[in-house]
Amino acid sequence: MICPICGSGRNKFFCAPNGFDIYDCQNCGVGFVWPIAGDSADIYRAEYFNGGLADNRNNKFGYVDYEEDKRAMAGTFLTYLERVARYIVAGRMIDIGTATGYFLDLAKAKGWLTGGVEISAYAAAIARDKGHKMFLGDVGDLAACEQYDVVTMWDVLEHLPNPKKYLEDVNKILILGGLVAINTIDRGSWWAKLLGQRWQAIAPPEHLFYFSAGSLKILLEQNGFEIVEQSKIGKKFTLAYICKILANRYNLGFLLPAMKFLNNGYWRKISLPINLRDNIFIIARKVG
Repeated sequence: MICPICGSGRNKFFCAPNGFDIYDCQNCGVGFVWPIAGDSADIYRAEYFNGGLADNRNNKFGYVDYEEDKRAMAGTFLTYLERVARYIVAGRMIDIGTATGYFLDLAKAKGWLTGGVEISAYAAAIARDKGHKMFLGDVGDLAACEQYDVVTMWDVLEHLPNPKKYLEDVNKILILGGLVAINTIDRGSWWAKLLGQRWQAIAPPEHLFYFSAGSLKILLEQNGFEIVEQSKIGKKFTLAYICKILANRYNLGFLLPAMKFLNNGYWRKISLPINLRDNIFIIARKVG
């Protein structure tokens, strides 16, 4: 087996959560599931976006209630937009992994001409009903004539079965000098290293790749990008979502009733700011 990012044959077994083998590349530092799981679109059904509404203890992935969970992220999304605006004026933006379009709502209000790409037919239909221009599938399905100033990928890269090919396709739809803005989990963070196999982001088949700053730099440079900003930006999470993550990742089943309770009324509006510094935010410019 060779590393899907740098091509090295020096790969070491790390762990096998949920029955999926994860290997670490000893050269670039990326972690990856091998062999890659089947059709990832099967994961992103309605239950993925409304997991807290289903009485299903095996529904380990996704959100409690996507709209409420992402509403808590509004401040973070606005920070992302402010960072992007430092390098380019508002123009044509396409968001990869749009889900139901909450980020696009905010970007559109800031003057961006927006569109979205989404693999889930369920989520894409909701975003389309909100008035957003949506493409069902992946970025490789976009017409070659489509050109954008900015491509955003918020918490998407770790889900992709072939991120190298995906970034190649992103390059094709960006103008020269255009930006790709990415937030993804950071395998090289102190929190990820401290928790090891018990890091909450180790979650195949939902998460297939685990990048560090170094491996992400390699991936971007391979595909004609130059990093212009790299930082750590915190997020806010609803109490219900926090309970779901803890219950499913650490087998704390007693928290599932609390999750359901906290997803109602006054409680569903409460969110907590959390920055474990185990996410990495990058803006990169297309240079070739």
